[in-house]
Amino acid sequence: PAQLRVRGWREELAAAGLPADDGLVAATDGWGHADGAAAMARILEAGRRPDAVFAYNDLVAIGAMRVLHARGLRVPEDIAVVGFDDVVEGRFGAVTLTSVSPDKEAIGRLAVESVLARLGGQPAEPRRFLADHRLVERESTLGRGAEGV
Repeated sequence: PAQLRVRGWREELAAAGLPADDGLVAATDGWGHADGAAAMARILEAGRRPDAVFAYNDLVAIGAMRVLHARGLRVPEDIAVVGFDDVVEGRFGAVTLTSVSPDKEAIGRLAVESVLARLGGQPAEPRRFLADHRLVERESTLGRGAEGV
């Protein structure tokens, strides 16, 4: 559910001694461009203007950037935008997207190992995996001419 996706954000703000502003959260159950556009529009129509946006995937971030552009706001000069999953599409927009890039090879390997273990008769015990990741900084946070394409 969308509500669970913002839990980490709240915990990090609390750890830093900062208040969580619910008016800056626009939860959506979708994962695409239109969902990000609709969420960004809701925040702006409520009279809110964040300094930065973190979207739970790159397609949502790209949709949010489209609305910002349509409303005359500049990325990153007015609002910085960061996505998550580092899809190729984020590297080719008018403004390239800064993204958290997870180790997709490790995630795939762990998924295959889990499936093979199940097929081999091992019980399906709940497990938590943590894949490495890195922040790939591009124009949506650094400005024009940023590296990281």
